[in-house]
Amino acid sequence: MEEILNDMSFHSELNRRVSLRYQFQVDIEIEWRSKRVWGRVRNISREGMFIELDDVLEPGTKFSANLSLNVPLRVIGLVRRTVPQYGIGVSFVVPEQVDKRRFEALLIASADGSDPATAGANPPQAKPDEPLLCFSAAATGRRSGS
Repeated sequence: MEEILNDMSFHSELNRRVSLRYQFQVDIEIEWRSKRVWGRVRNISREGMFIELDDVLEPGTKFSANLSLNVPLRVIGLVRRTVPQYGIGVSFVVPEQVDKRRFEALLIASADGSDPATAGANPPQAKPDEPLLCFSAAATGRRSGS
């Protein structure tokens, strides 16, 4: 986990909000230092999210977490900022390739106005090295099922 989080140093204050944010509400189980707490994600982007949390974690705290989708989605996070009595802003990475593909589906569903909790829960395609069907359709100008 340490190595993954050290690679997150590219998230500077200047480019912190390059990615679009989507309103997204889902429970999240956070685990750090042998503790577990539950929070609620309020918005999400490709690199970050805001989590409502009763007891906020300190900036610099590293943790692992599971988004409570139909099939939990594991992320590795780093607290970037705190809003006392409200929550934390975090940057994160999705460590597993299969989960990265599910996360991309979640973002696409959020952008389309679909239910992201369901889209992010879909199992990966049979051929994991091929682009997602929705990306293939976007590249050719066709939508899936057209």
